Amino acid sequence: MEYKTLYIDDLCVDETLRGQHIGKTLYNFVVGFAKESGCYNLTLNVWSCNQSAMRFYEKCGLKPQKVGLELILEEGSLDPAVR
Repeated sequence: MEYKTLYIDDLCVDETLRGQHIGKTLYNFVVGFAKESGCYNLTLNVWSCNQSAMRFYEKCGLKPQKVGLELILEEGSLDPAVR
């Protein structure tokens, strides 16, 4: 069975406007749009260092789905044994 997913790339509210429920309003609109569009689920990525965003999304009912890991590749970042 195929599932239709709505993916949020970015949901941003200017720091000076936070606390006015703008993010929740935007999020609720997207959830309504996803439901009307027949989506099974809604997904997004959030930086693990962005704790305020993590708390916001968890309050909205989202649950962690997976963990992505990253290595920044720059000169000298590789273990000499791997080269």
